[in-house]
Amino acid sequence: MEKFLYERLENKTPKINLWFAYPAIESFAMASLGYLTIFQMFDSDPELYTERVYTDSKTTNINPDFVDAMGFSVSFELDILNIIKMLKKYNFPLKYEERKENDPIIFAGGPVMMSNPVPYEDFFDFISIGEKTCLLGALEILKKKRELSRDEILKRLSEVEGIYVAKYKKEKVKIVRDDIKNNVVYTPILSSKSYFENTFIIELERGCPRMCNFCLASWLNLPVRYGEYDQIIKAIDLGLKYTNKLALLGAYVAGHPKFSDIISYISKKCAISPVELSISSLRADLADENLIKTLIKCNQKTATIALEAGSQRLRDYIGKNLTKEQILNTLNTAQICGLKGMKIYTMIGLPEETDEDIEELIELSKEIKKQIKKNKTPFDITISTSTFIPKAHTPFERVERCDNKTLEKRAQYLKKNLHKLGFNFRCSSIEWDTIQAILSRYDKSLADFLIKVVEKGGNIGAFKQTWREENKKEHLMDFNECSKLPFDNIEAKNLTWGFIDTSNASLKKKRQNCLK
Repeated sequence: MEKFLYERLENKTPKINLWFAYPAIESFAMASLGYLTIFQMFDSDPELYTERVYTDSKTTNINPDFVDAMGFSVSFELDILNIIKMLKKYNFPLKYEERKENDPIIFAGGPVMMSNPVPYEDFFDFISIGEKTCLLGALEILKKKRELSRDEILKRLSEVEGIYVAKYKKEKVKIVRDDIKNNVVYTPILSSKSYFENTFIIELERGCPRMCNFCLASWLNLPVRYGEYDQIIKAIDLGLKYTNKLALLGAYVAGHPKFSDIISYISKKCAISPVELSISSLRADLADENLIKTLIKCNQKTATIALEAGSQRLRDYIGKNLTKEQILNTLNTAQICGLKGMKIYTMIGLPEETDEDIEELIELSKEIKKQIKKNKTPFDITISTSTFIPKAHTPFERVERCDNKTLEKRAQYLKKNLHKLGFNFRCSSIEWDTIQAILSRYDKSLADFLIKVVEKGGNIGAFKQTWREENKKEHLMDFNECSKLPFDNIEAKNLTWGFIDTSNASLKKKRQNCLK
């Protein structure tokens, strides 16, 4: 059921036992390229015995009493709920201040932690503010867990570049980034249990040069780094030895300088033996006929494009910079070339959004419908909408989130009108998005609140009930009001996440000034 694409060490002399956890079920974990890549690094170390753990793990090879360290890969703000549940499941103290000398060292990493670790810092002995390389220095110290005191371990960890230890705070923590040019990241373990069963994923690039003002993936991963063409081709050849399913990953996949060559290479491979190719998302200004035909040749029936907003004014304001003509041309090409449908991703509640922008999204949808009819071939359209969540380190990090009443009204209006056009319409949970908005920019005072939420079930009702109870004691603002939280009058260095050095502060400030 699992195929390791790297040579595993048979004889180890481990200094410590490590649990590496994914705060979701196994099928999601085995589809996470970041999680599997870090596990490979741990697994390839002769001085570590590492075991994967998930929320649905029923048995473990390492007895919890003999776990020296436990790490978490955190991709989404709401993962913290499952992290608390997993710590409780194995009777590990929830907060670093409560852990005794022999308790495991609990740590975390991932994009959420790189963005704003402060709401979660009480739960972790240390946090990795960076990519894979960041953990190498930390591992050498962790291996001395049985030799040094807990406090000495934490002191030494706090001195490692990119490692944040809440107990020994530094004024600045610089994000550590990997060089992926000659170290292309790809799936190290193929699994039939993966959400994307036996799919070989290749990361073409990290970051995005378009730098949309809302996009954490763009701003957190500057500078943009592209995998070397030859390395990508080697990865493709390796993957196709074991599976016919390929997936190309990146925030700006088609923007790779050699993307046409990569697609042509896969197309040639497909001509020899069937390949199933999928791409995370297309740019409407980069999806040409050659790409669409290759996707169809490689058995992809639908594709996804992100418009973000319906009006040209709003797309320009958020930095998306797609024209209506580019959008319609891409959909037209997709249909006439033989794709069966397209998923269109948008957002509501964006800064400066008005009811007129929502109307323009409906008008654009009418033009799409008219074009589909003209081409006279079946073509399904699904429009998915989520609500805008302000993220730290982006030019929109200080903006006020739209109120829930307005969001609900706009979502219902879109649903009604898009259903009339015969389009499928999906909207994310506005209430869960509200919670994410709170977590993304809040401070450490949330820790006890989150524990109580988990104890009450960890659902929306638990959040609301706990918030009401705490409001009576602490005079907190209304739940929905708290998610809005404008930060206009706070100096950059005093923002909760202001101590994290992304090395793009001047560029971000320049972009923010242009938006005023």
